[in-house]
Amino acid sequence: MTVQIITASTLFGAASVAAAWDAGVLPRRERTLLVVQNNVPVPEAHPAFADGPGFAPLRARFDDVVAWNDVVAPYHPQQWSPREQDVPLWQRLLRERWGLGDEPLELVGESVATSPTSALVRIFSGAAVTVYADGLMVYGPTRSRLPFEVGGRIERLVHLDLLPGVRPSLLAEWDVPTAVVPGEAFRKVVAGLGAADDDPLVSRLPGPGSYALLLGQYLSAIGLVTPEEEAALHRTMVRTAADRGFTDVVLKPHPSAPRQGTADLAEHARTLGVTLRTAPPGVLAEQVFEAAAPGLVVSCFSTALATASAVFGLPTASVGTAMLLDRLEPYENSNRVPAVVVDALDRADGPWRDPERLQRLVRAVSYCQQPRHLARFRAPTEDLLGELDDAEVRLWFRRRRLTALGLPGGFGLSPWRSSRLLAVADRLDRRTGGALRRLARGRYARAGEDVRAAMGAVESRRG
Repeated sequence: MTVQIITASTLFGAASVAAAWDAGVLPRRERTLLVVQNNVPVPEAHPAFADGPGFAPLRARFDDVVAWNDVVAPYHPQQWSPREQDVPLWQRLLRERWGLGDEPLELVGESVATSPTSALVRIFSGAAVTVYADGLMVYGPTRSRLPFEVGGRIERLVHLDLLPGVRPSLLAEWDVPTAVVPGEAFRKVVAGLGAADDDPLVSRLPGPGSYALLLGQYLSAIGLVTPEEEAALHRTMVRTAADRGFTDVVLKPHPSAPRQGTADLAEHARTLGVTLRTAPPGVLAEQVFEAAAPGLVVSCFSTALATASAVFGLPTASVGTAMLLDRLEPYENSNRVPAVVVDALDRADGPWRDPERLQRLVRAVSYCQQPRHLARFRAPTEDLLGELDDAEVRLWFRRRRLTALGLPGGFGLSPWRSSRLLAVADRLDRRTGGALRRLARGRYARAGEDVRAAMGAVESRRG
């Protein structure tokens, strides 16, 4: 009997796995064990999704449900991983605690790069691995190079078809087969969840098409923007809905975001002639779509914008993506591809709605994020960069990154200036001269902080 161990940190993820089972793209094994994780900064002060009413209809789908936070306590789950010498002990402990016996195992996880999946992949080193993606990050690259003992065990990548016709970049370096979860299967699972009937808002949503749904995100709490900027972003969402003619809006906060600032936002809405209400915690945006489809869905770069459009056929609008793209650090930040995709699709002229063109953009940004293990994407990236206008290059790419990779759109130096810099570098000390040589050869990012010193030396020797 094979035991299937599934990891999930969101209700959306658990629903995606159930939809994959129903669609037959993910085989359901004889026994299933769901390992849930609460990875907010202070999990003790925030209930896990498995404790909320929205998960109750899904609980019966799994034979057992366990909390990963309880396993690794008192450590935070994102700050703990097993020491190499302790891995055999952890395998023995978990097999005993979870009643796994000596049965063969299959791991189905959200990401092999983050806990708890990364930890379980190490602990159960003989288990086959399936990765499922619960959002737009599937179109971005793998965060880091995976060792063969991990990448070589991944049998499939399961994901919702959020960008029809576009293939994921995740795990592309391993040529992992992909399996698409049909939107109809996901909608059926969401319909089975139902809305929280005991909540007056969800039971009395405005009529279909008569209101706008605003999707809050988890931005200031993880340092991408300041609380003031996030509050301004929410005000812009309200204004966008008002400009589209909606006088009734519902705010759906991110399940992990702090509950604050709603009263100020409601007051701002009133100044625009808009009535604002707040959806209850623990309810998926997709449940609201199913219960009473909004006339407009507004957010920054939420995955729910993609499900609204691709799965439910609802109109969407994005705000704040340009600001966010400017703030994302480092360039490899896994939110970059989702933000680029949402920004591109929201452009008025709509050239990026062509799947082939959007595929090229996804691959180009992915290559610039992880050039070492996506080297085969370099030539198409060069071709695309030659076609983009300067504004698009500046927004979606970083000039320093393009320079470091020797790609079109970087800070180019003329051959004469490069030769002059190299000549000066020969007369400088090893550290400063080496930085200047890297600058002259277009590898600006590798030059690091020494570039300023090198350029100071150049100025001192000018003439």
